[in-house]
Amino acid sequence: MATVGHLLDRRFNGYTGNRLPHELDDVVESVVAGYLDSTPAARQEVLDAIRPRAAGVLCVFGQRMATMAVRTDSTAPLYRGIVGMGMAERTLGDPRNSLFVLATVNHAATTLGTSITRLATDLRRHLPEPAYEKFLAFDRRDERDKSLPAFAMAAYGSGPEFRYGHGSTLA
Repeated sequence: MATVGHLLDRRFNGYTGNRLPHELDDVVESVVAGYLDSTPAARQEVLDAIRPRAAGVLCVFGQRMATMAVRTDSTAPLYRGIVGMGMAERTLGDPRNSLFVLATVNHAATTLGTSITRLATDLRRHLPEPAYEKFLAFDRRDERDKSLPAFAMAAYGSGPEFRYGHGSTLA
């Protein structure tokens, strides 16, 4: 089982641009699974161990899981991504840095016929309360204020080639 310390490895430099899926996704997945399988007290210890660099990796994981959710037409990756983002929330150097990731999660959720609110509510017992509230607040935004273009993000391709990236979109 990987620990939060594993997320500090230099192999995560450039994680955003790695192909999907990638072996590093398995490392982050292991950290998230360990958190989910822990007692509330142990979860708090995990949250206390997260540093800004690890928080950044967890947010990137959220975006990568949004991509995988659309590729596989499954909400399961979105759930894992939201937990990772929830774990990271309080440690981000600038919490606004996760907003563009929430835009991708929102797009993926909408594409799959659900919402961030529904996903976060399903996961509420696993999410730190401030993260849960942030997810709900994001979902309450006007559609244009939580869209991909609002964060200079775009959806590209379809099926196994689908991905999120920077730029404009017609999606």
